[in-house]
Amino acid sequence: MSTSSTIGAPLHIRLAAAADVPALAELFRQSVLAVAPQRYTLEQTQAWVSFATDLEAFRAFILAVTTYVAEDATGIVGFAGIGQDGHVASAYVRPDCIHRGIGSALMQRLLAYADSQGLQRLYGEASEFSLGLFLKFGFRQYDTEVVERQGVRFSRYLVEKLRRDNSGPESRRIGGPLL
Repeated sequence: MSTSSTIGAPLHIRLAAAADVPALAELFRQSVLAVAPQRYTLEQTQAWVSFATDLEAFRAFILAVTTYVAEDATGIVGFAGIGQDGHVASAYVRPDCIHRGIGSALMQRLLAYADSQGLQRLYGEASEFSLGLFLKFGFRQYDTEVVERQGVRFSRYLVEKLRRDNSGPESRRIGGPLL
């Protein structure tokens, strides 16, 4: 799938491959280090970024779900993943490419995947930075939770998007308006 980012550069979105894992781990690391210190403590940032150093766990994070990679002439500029159950597992953009439409292009690809699979509910855990992207695409925040990573506590936003059942009348609503 090819599209353009808001700066007009051609953007190609494809499925992630095992060979992409090291580059995606580095993009993850760069992204977290660039944005997390704006809203998270040093300890939270270090715990979050350390996930990229465990390549086997990171490989599973990428390959256990359907992950899409966005590329332009400069290389990989973002990735986003979705599970078969509708769990949006990831959404990361290279720090020098934020606010160029790449996250939106990836989210549109995840929504197209959800449509093709007939998924009725999409859900995820949003950070301070990804919450806006989820809300832009009609997700709603229904709760917050505190999780612990390497002895460090994080608050994150629980989000969901309920989809229309294309085979008949609107599907049952769960906890709010059908989006």
